[in-house]
Amino acid sequence: MNITLLFFLSCFSFVSVYSQQFIGMHKDEIIEVMKVSQKKFSLNTSNVNPHYNYLKYEDRINEITILYFLSDDNECKMIRKMYDYSNINDVETELNGKYEKVGKNNWEYRYMLQKFSVELIEGEWFFTIIIKKK
Repeated sequence: MNITLLFFLSCFSFVSVYSQQFIGMHKDEIIEVMKVSQKKFSLNTSNVNPHYNYLKYEDRINEITILYFLSDDNECKMIRKMYDYSNINDVETELNGKYEKVGKNNWEYRYMLQKFSVELIEGEWFFTIIIKKK
């Protein structure tokens, strides 16, 4: 596990928090990577939905919330990021720069021979990015 963690941490320094490497990562590894590489986010365990297995991270000013949805084996299977609309231009610019746009508010990404979908969903009060295997 330590070698795997070091590998992910070294990769993480070159890739933003949008990265797909979290998908397939174990819960314990996500916690360690977030603790080391994303210090502006903190794990929030105050409100837990018993119907889902997930990790919830929030930034310090509550503009971004990240949910890592986990399988029964505690491996990440989907990422959901909710943003305040003040971030939409920066997020769209980053998505367009990192991923291949395949439709309105839809992008694709390849990582380790696996294809992923990235979708931006506009809500009334915030917008959401959903990242999952295709």
